Amino acid sequence: MAFNFFRFLRPKSGTPAYREITCKELSEAAEEIRIRELCFWICVDMIANAIGRCEFRTFVDGKEIKGKEYYLWNIEPNTNQNSTAFLHKLIAKLCSENEALILTVGSRAGMEMLAVADTWERPMEYPIKKQEYRGVTVGEVSYSKTFAENEVMHLRLNDRNIKPVIDGMYAAYWRMAEAAMKDYAWRKGKHWKVHVGQVQEGEEGWQENFQVMISKMVKPFFESGSAVLPEFDGYKYEDMSGDSGQGDTRDIKAMVEDIFDFTARAMLIPAVLVNGKIEGTEDANKRFLTSCIDPICDQLQEEITRKRYGYEQWERGTYIKVDSSSILHFDMFAEAPNVEKLVGSGAYTINDLRRAANQPEIPEPWADQHYMTKNIAAMSEITRQVDGG
Repeated sequence: MAFNFFRFLRPKSGTPAYREITCKELSEAAEEIRIRELCFWICVDMIANAIGRCEFRTFVDGKEIKGKEYYLWNIEPNTNQNSTAFLHKLIAKLCSENEALILTVGSRAGMEMLAVADTWERPMEYPIKKQEYRGVTVGEVSYSKTFAENEVMHLRLNDRNIKPVIDGMYAAYWRMAEAAMKDYAWRKGKHWKVHVGQVQEGEEGWQENFQVMISKMVKPFFESGSAVLPEFDGYKYEDMSGDSGQGDTRDIKAMVEDIFDFTARAMLIPAVLVNGKIEGTEDANKRFLTSCIDPICDQLQEEITRKRYGYEQWERGTYIKVDSSSILHFDMFAEAPNVEKLVGSGAYTINDLRRAANQPEIPEPWADQHYMTKNIAAMSEITRQVDGG
């Protein structure tokens, strides 16, 4: 069975050229795309889940404030999305197309609403002149307006898009995995040869009768759990399957895991976090945060600060900070000794640590004070006590 695919793409003039694509080819292509998409979007979801746990901390004149700007980035960027859904769309766009565009789409109750653009025309890059973005769409809404660079927040994941490189590597590796699957299917399948005598071949209607026999007798013999295959004079059956015990699905699984590995590495994710292994995950998490998540957080806070605040406000201490310290799960009982040292050394307040542990702050002045245990002091103070004592 075959059909002419994409017939509507034929040229308006001249003789069109057709390529017949069978349903089997479409099925194989769909299988290849499913595995490719599975590898890629698992990595994207890992990044999006981590960014979604970050806290967008807002500072005004050097003091941390939780106001409308904080609510905008941490709770509700627009009417139809919470901050987690908004950031997932942002990261998906950033990873799949290497770029993402955030723009203001309106206001409600005195608060701006932000959205991630779905499409836009790639602007010309100028060293000094502001770039312009045309053909911007968000969902079903198309904007006729031309947006200037200072009216949008433009993010770029890498200087060069890594997605086509991943797809190229995948296409080359998939051929090996596909060959391994076909080899496994051949080894596990049943393959028989039928020798037919010349007398039977010369009979009238032999071809049709042979096909009927195959459909009614031989095919049920292979598909049934237990069956009897009759053997007539002039027909001799020979099993060509060989050793069906050869081949192992774990070899195929290892190849698919290799696809996961190089996809993760291309996106700066330690492979151990993707393939489900437990060994070395603590160090892998640190590398994941350092190499993959923190650079995205840095770009986010830089782009938001420079576009929404500008130099003058930044100089006065008004900026936004994307805090990734709450991404990892915090076990308060396991980390109790470390908490005591951090508070007792005066480095952090109680509320600082409660925020890092994803716990509500204590609305008391003493929770924002710095404390230091008595066994910690300056060297000059210790020397004075020894000399005087």
